[in-house]
Amino acid sequence: MDSFSFLPNAVLVLCAGSLVQMAAIAIRRNVAQDAVLGLVVLLASLAVILAPTALVLTGTLPLFAPDAWASYTAALVILSAIAIHIMSWRNSVLSDTSVGSEYYLLLTLATLGGVVMSSAIHDVSFFIGLEILSLAMFGLIAFRNARIDAGEAAMKYLVLSGLSSAMLLMGFALTFAETGSLRFLAPVATNAPEPLLASMGVILVLTGMFFKLSAVPFHLWLADVLEGTSIPVAALVAVLSKIGLFAAMVRYFSSINLYVSGPQVDEIVAVAVLSMIGGNLLAVAQTNIKRMLAGSSIAHIGYLLVAFLSPGPFSFASAAFYLAAYAIATLGIFAIIAGVMPQGSYISDWYGMFRRKPVAAFAMSVMLLSLAGIPPSVGFFAKFYIVAAGISAHRVILLLVLIAGSTISLFYYLRLILVMILPRPSDSEAHRQMPPITTPWVGNRALIALLAVATILLGVFPSRLVQSGRQLLDVPPPPGPSASP
Repeated sequence: MDSFSFLPNAVLVLCAGSLVQMAAIAIRRNVAQDAVLGLVVLLASLAVILAPTALVLTGTLPLFAPDAWASYTAALVILSAIAIHIMSWRNSVLSDTSVGSEYYLLLTLATLGGVVMSSAIHDVSFFIGLEILSLAMFGLIAFRNARIDAGEAAMKYLVLSGLSSAMLLMGFALTFAETGSLRFLAPVATNAPEPLLASMGVILVLTGMFFKLSAVPFHLWLADVLEGTSIPVAALVAVLSKIGLFAAMVRYFSSINLYVSGPQVDEIVAVAVLSMIGGNLLAVAQTNIKRMLAGSSIAHIGYLLVAFLSPGPFSFASAAFYLAAYAIATLGIFAIIAGVMPQGSYISDWYGMFRRKPVAAFAMSVMLLSLAGIPPSVGFFAKFYIVAAGISAHRVILLLVLIAGSTISLFYYLRLILVMILPRPSDSEAHRQMPPITTPWVGNRALIALLAVATILLGVFPSRLVQSGRQLLDVPPPPGPSASP
């Protein structure tokens, strides 16, 4: 029986587009031109996602799965990259041309890595996508080379990223030794000749993924990286990379019965609980807004793991909906920071924002309320959907922890809204020189407006996104014999 190898259209366009960008930089360096070219490549890759697969080969090793889950998560990755591209325009084109054309090439490569991971069904294709994303992120994190903390953040990411990649490779080696296959699929330990070897391999792969997802207790690098890098790159780390990795994690465990307790399931449950509580407690203690968003990102990974651990009629649908809701709100917050106060690192810098920039403050409040899960924002329905998935799977303990974590999160989300409402206090800290407030350029204003409207409309009318999520209920595992090396 012939096997089929698909190369997703988005991967094909992003590969070709990155080559065109490299050639354009080599021929004539122009930041504005290269920025426009990068945006065209991203838009083209988004446009071809649902088109018939252009490259289909028979009798070759399958590397990618052209299914609905791959298309949905790839679209989220590319849309997030487009939003990050728009946030970056002011610094790279309108004010600081020294940022360089390579920034947009690295952004395209990071998007390519995320798209590859979302559809990979082979260990090699997944790892190539992961490394493309990781190396591009390393370059983007270090791009602000005038600041010492950017280099420090990049080195921390490089060391821990290398460690997690080594764990993943060791896990793949153990599962290959057990199964003789490089399928990107967790082996069922109960059916393996050596159950301990299979379990150790899966646990190592899972641990490497948790490092990349910055789930507790593998989270210590995230706050430092977000603080040290630029705002658009912080959005990339907090959103784009998480979507690609979570999509791959769902596919990897599509063969495991998550109802049955075992070493892998127990580890995921423990990490979910620790992330929901630890991420929120980390965010509560922060005075830096980017470090607060790092804690928020960790907590939301824990919420997503509740949906992941709740197989049933709402499992993948609720996770897909939550990924979209989280991406919209988090990208919106970073877009507002980049457009209004790119140098406002501290929460106290945002005192009186409702008086100084009422529209931006209102949009920021909408995004924060969505992350907190307060109606009528899309975040409320997203959390409600995950709770429904947890109830259907009888995940009582996880739901109690989710409720407790969401309650804790109200403190720091509402605190920032209160800070924007209140006038600046008259203590000594308030008299330090405040960062300047800027007016977002027209593209960033359009992005903020679009994300704010989407946050409200998808919360009031979530049916279209829910229907899209229902098509993802079954994430098919990779084909059997054809995926062997």
